[in-house]
Amino acid sequence: MTDKSGDRSNCSSSNLAIAHWGEHANGGGDRLAWELARVFDDAPFYVGWHDESIEPDDIEAEQLIQGPLMNHALERGGLTRKLAHLLGWQLASPLRDYDILLTSGNEPLFYVPPDDQTWIAYIHHTNRRQSDQLTEVESKRLKAVRLLVHYAIRVAFDHNTHKPDLFVVNSEIVKRRVVRYWGIPEEKIHVVYPPVDTHSYSPEGSDTDDYYITLSRLDWHKDIDGIVRAFNDLDERLLIAGDGPERERLESLAQDNIEFLGFVDETEKRRLLSSAKAFVFNGRDEDFGIAPVEALAAGTPLLGVKEGMTQFQVIDGKNGYRHTRPGSSGPSLIDTIQRFEREGVEWSDSEIASFADRFSVEAFQNGIRDSVAEAISKADITPAWYENYQSDKPDIPQKYQ
Repeated sequence: MTDKSGDRSNCSSSNLAIAHWGEHANGGGDRLAWELARVFDDAPFYVGWHDESIEPDDIEAEQLIQGPLMNHALERGGLTRKLAHLLGWQLASPLRDYDILLTSGNEPLFYVPPDDQTWIAYIHHTNRRQSDQLTEVESKRLKAVRLLVHYAIRVAFDHNTHKPDLFVVNSEIVKRRVVRYWGIPEEKIHVVYPPVDTHSYSPEGSDTDDYYITLSRLDWHKDIDGIVRAFNDLDERLLIAGDGPERERLESLAQDNIEFLGFVDETEKRRLLSSAKAFVFNGRDEDFGIAPVEALAAGTPLLGVKEGMTQFQVIDGKNGYRHTRPGSSGPSLIDTIQRFEREGVEWSDSEIASFADRFSVEAFQNGIRDSVAEAISKADITPAWYENYQSDKPDIPQKYQ
């Protein structure tokens, strides 16, 4: 750590560490954490749980939570995994040797930092089943489980949410939730959209085929049910890419015009997105939504639900159309598909792809560097009178500017 004289002017990337909650799913959170490691490519990268099988070749992580019992708990999942994270992150001794800490995910919020460490925490959500998705949990859990989740976890977790110097969140809607549910002041929160490799997608060289597509994990909160039911009543072809616990049930609901592709690799995903008539997305109050942005980057119109971040990724009539859920006022998904068939959209494929650039990897890298620089500046604890005696005030290393 910094010496007691307060001199941090020699702070370099060797004094910054990155810590991610755990490599469990090869999902958007993991990919974001790996991109953090690329932004500061000579900083050590720690993870609560290390899974080398999903880790990219250019990333080298060190597992932070160690021991046979801890490993068993992390592998088991559920509340046992939560307890292992709670215990493992509180001290996290290796992290305490760094001047600057950049974390990814909620579990690292259990960490208790030294006074002179600058901490930037990237947050994807606010423990949604204890916040904005509370009503969904109410209908799915027994009373005893609800009490455990909504009280025990809140007591164990929520008081830990005020320790970082700066929060970075993946969208404006998550910023609002962090203010509302965690009580974090707005000025302590930056919005930096997740990195989407928009340059890997292109509308060039692909003819539009006669199908719609949706791509996501097949889980309840993605509400693929609503898409399947809409296309059951339409004479349009739908491809569903992705896998998950809802697949068997969804297949039993679907008519012959709906095809389930399962997992598709990146090459096939790019081909499918660029050739589709439109991408259909129905996720519940989505925090951000990477797949819709990938579709836009491929020049493919987006038919998205008027909720969460999705409603802002659709510029109605220009790059797609927004729909509402059954029982809500506004056009249904069937209405928007029929309108799209009649009218198309105003923007060209290349204009739609250009819109997606605001969510690019480069934009993410710049936003993260700006956030680290601001956190370093605001975390300076040098007394004002100290300047009169010597000039070794903290500076912001060029790497973070």
